Amino acid sequence: GMPMEIALLPVVEGAFEPYAYSRARASGLWQFIPGTGQRFSLNQNWWYDGRRDVLESTRAALDYLQFMHDEFNGDWLLAIAGYNSGEGNVARALKRAAAEGRPGDFWGVKAYLPAETRTYVPRLLAVAALVADPEAHGISLPEVANEARFAVVETGGQIDMALAAELAAVETDQLYALNAGINRWATDPEGPHRLLLPIAQVPQFTASLTALGER
Repeated sequence: GMPMEIALLPVVEGAFEPYAYSRARASGLWQFIPGTGQRFSLNQNWWYDGRRDVLESTRAALDYLQFMHDEFNGDWLLAIAGYNSGEGNVARALKRAAAEGRPGDFWGVKAYLPAETRTYVPRLLAVAALVADPEAHGISLPEVANEARFAVVETGGQIDMALAAELAAVETDQLYALNAGINRWATDPEGPHRLLLPIAQVPQFTASLTALGER
């Protein structure tokens, strides 16, 4: 039930790069700082960083955005501003705007927000406009089929990444790219006990993993 434009927020955050890392220690597609990641149950330890896990970080980002959508009376632009600067900054901006008789929407409070946030929301709106009608803006975008590209496969426990890549018949670098939350040579012994794999390689992986367990 969210605006589809939110799917483009990782473009603004980190250009869809799961290993993106900022000076403020924000990490992943959705650029969570450590504290906000913990607040939304993104585990971060020696083995694993949930902020870079595509599935978990997306779940947390949507939870955070929904929280702020509710906090700011259903205003998605204020929710997105809060995602960038924190809900406290937006709440203070709303109070200042109200005191000066300005509207309580993003455009009314924009002047009271941090400089980065003032451009953050317009940048998302600009990206959305480009994607909605690229020809009108003189650009061409690659065709992306509306179909799943990877699948979630349960591993049943900790697994060595080089072994997993061999079982799936994929390059180890490709496996790490799909599972960017994994920090080490193997998955976290405490979980999550699953991997993202290219759909075409799932039968190969599951059959090989089963055969390995039967040895």
